[in-house]
Amino acid sequence: MINVQTLKVDESWSFAEVKRSETMYASHGYHKYPAKFIPQIVQRLMRQYSVPGDVVLDPFGGCGTTLIESKINGRIGISIDVNRVAGLITKAKMNAICPKLLGYSNKELLKRIKSYKDRKNYYRQAHLRLKYWFKWHHYNKLQLIYNCIRQEKNSIIQNFYLCCFSNILKNCSIWYSKSIKPMRDLEKKIEQPLVVFKRHLNYMTKMNEQYFRLLNSKGNIFENCKVLKGDARNLNLKNNSIDLIITSPPYVTSYEYADLHQLSTLWFGYTDDLTKIKKSFIGTSSRLRSRKNISSEMANQTVKAFLKKQKKLAKSIGNYYVDLEKCFREIHRILRTNKYLCLILGDTEYSKIKVPNTKVSIQIMQSIGFTVESVIKRRLSSKIFTPFRDKMGRFTDSSHNSKRNIYQYEYIVIAKK
Repeated sequence: MINVQTLKVDESWSFAEVKRSETMYASHGYHKYPAKFIPQIVQRLMRQYSVPGDVVLDPFGGCGTTLIESKINGRIGISIDVNRVAGLITKAKMNAICPKLLGYSNKELLKRIKSYKDRKNYYRQAHLRLKYWFKWHHYNKLQLIYNCIRQEKNSIIQNFYLCCFSNILKNCSIWYSKSIKPMRDLEKKIEQPLVVFKRHLNYMTKMNEQYFRLLNSKGNIFENCKVLKGDARNLNLKNNSIDLIITSPPYVTSYEYADLHQLSTLWFGYTDDLTKIKKSFIGTSSRLRSRKNISSEMANQTVKAFLKKQKKLAKSIGNYYVDLEKCFREIHRILRTNKYLCLILGDTEYSKIKVPNTKVSIQIMQSIGFTVESVIKRRLSSKIFTPFRDKMGRFTDSSHNSKRNIYQYEYIVIAKK
């Protein structure tokens, strides 16, 4: 087995020279999203392990980076995610809209907003959790914008506007700006929602034109790509139907992603109970009956280490690894023989105990039948993700008094079926 600990950093995969603006070219910067990998990684892997016309899948699709790069590079992309907010964002990013049509629709939308007659106090009927995050006057102005977006008849353009709206919700709330985890800032100075919305709409409109022209120049404007809501533990895809998989599984406490997207989830009415959403993430459906039902010895050792300190966390980590193995088995089933899985992973730490996700994943993949051909160690320089955790192992920000910087490197595992 490859010794991950002794690997040297391959600086060519760190993309340190790539500017932040270059990681958000075309539609990649439409929406903020935690833990998203930069498109340059996907593009390089895609060109190395597939050819135009191949079917490329990301079963943990997130905000659609793999799918967008598939479309730009002439592949047939499929993005699957259990999170409906992720699906909405990916659909908005996938569809390049004719710039003239979008320009006209933008003018009509802003006219509707300006002349909207209904000035109700929507805050009275708001979800209690949304009342927790929004001041009443900002909430009412946001609801007015939302109502006007819903009047857009073109479903692709409406989804484009919903993505824009979703992206501004945290800025227009009392969510603490310097943290992606749920923290309130009661002293936060909040700009007028319409000002924030128009600014981001202008940005997205400009990037859509770049994206449209890029796809048009490559002849990929109508490339057949799909965005599906689904579960990586039970993929609704045929055996031996995928040519390449590029993905990054969620971290051990993946249910935190439900909290990070709660404003959009609640506003769009995807649920009125966030606990229901959390139960759909990996690590929550399976139950670790004994350490014997994890095929990785490294995973068993990790669970055992946590049992001495935090039994609840040990159970959560065990359940996560059981679910992760289910995901890898599904990936093996749908991948064609002699084709590749490119797995982007980061090790983490909780309660000062190392969680060796890379080693565990390699052991599980090998037990299933994958051959691990190489592991690349890259320095994190541009990843859109907080590198900090608090003493309990939860996401935190750079100002937290118990912060620890634990994400310095990540690994790209290249495995062949």
